[in-house]
Amino acid sequence: MKREKIHFHKFFLLFVCISIICSSLHWVFPYKNYTKIAHRGDVASAPENTMAAFHSALNNGFDVIELDIHLSKDKKIVVIHDSSVNRTTNGEGLVRNMSVSELQKLNAGGWYSQRFSEEKIPLLQEVLDEFAGKIVLLIEIKPGTETPEIVDQLATLLKQTVNAGVPEKMLQIQSFHIDTLQQFTQRAPDFPIGLVLTAPINLIQMYTYKTEISFLSIHYTNLTHSFIQQAQHYGYTIYAWTIVTPSQFKQMQLLGVDGIISNSLERREENRYYAFLQSFIEGHKLLERFFV
Repeated sequence: MKREKIHFHKFFLLFVCISIICSSLHWVFPYKNYTKIAHRGDVASAPENTMAAFHSALNNGFDVIELDIHLSKDKKIVVIHDSSVNRTTNGEGLVRNMSVSELQKLNAGGWYSQRFSEEKIPLLQEVLDEFAGKIVLLIEIKPGTETPEIVDQLATLLKQTVNAGVPEKMLQIQSFHIDTLQQFTQRAPDFPIGLVLTAPINLIQMYTYKTEISFLSIHYTNLTHSFIQQAQHYGYTIYAWTIVTPSQFKQMQLLGVDGIISNSLERREENRYYAFLQSFIEGHKLLERFFV
């Protein structure tokens, strides 16, 4: 009789635990997929903002390539993150003080690995010619480059790309500066526009920007479930940047972001399964305390 009572309690506890897990599946196993955004290309496999990194992102199943642009001395749009070439090439100097011919003589991949010593700083035109229409391109106008010249050139290039048959929705623009985005929208109103944020905006800003801004790209440490719900209610898509670890992926999935901008190997996991399995493992450890 005592043994039967113990078995009953074990069965009852197991039933309760399974019920809790099943009722929580919507929380630990998110309903929707997220957009996988390669931060400066697939930097886990190739040097950032190079054609090699962009090819790797395309081949490894990312949905979007994020890249950065600056204006050269001779007023051409080049793809590089920093305002200087010092960190990612074998040269020195500011991008704006160097011509395209000078910039493209630099080794833009040797710092990463000698295998990439032939990589050059790409022109945005080269990137558009190679990748537009094959994968979504998310082009960030870097702080310090918000001049009418770069906005005008970018609008012209993207319009030409659309005229060649690429849908506007596959060419996205983002910036930290709302003024820059408004200038771009005046010249090219049909492209998805995103505001990059280090902190959430308030409800008044959210309401004011919604006619021009379609997505918000926010540092992951400043995202909350309530903010995401409010923003999505106003029609914004939410991107989180820059995610590195599996636990960060899990956190963003549970919060319900629409896209994850990442630059590490962990991004290649199917992280919604990771989130579920991690929760299952934690639950399994709890059950062991009762039954083992």
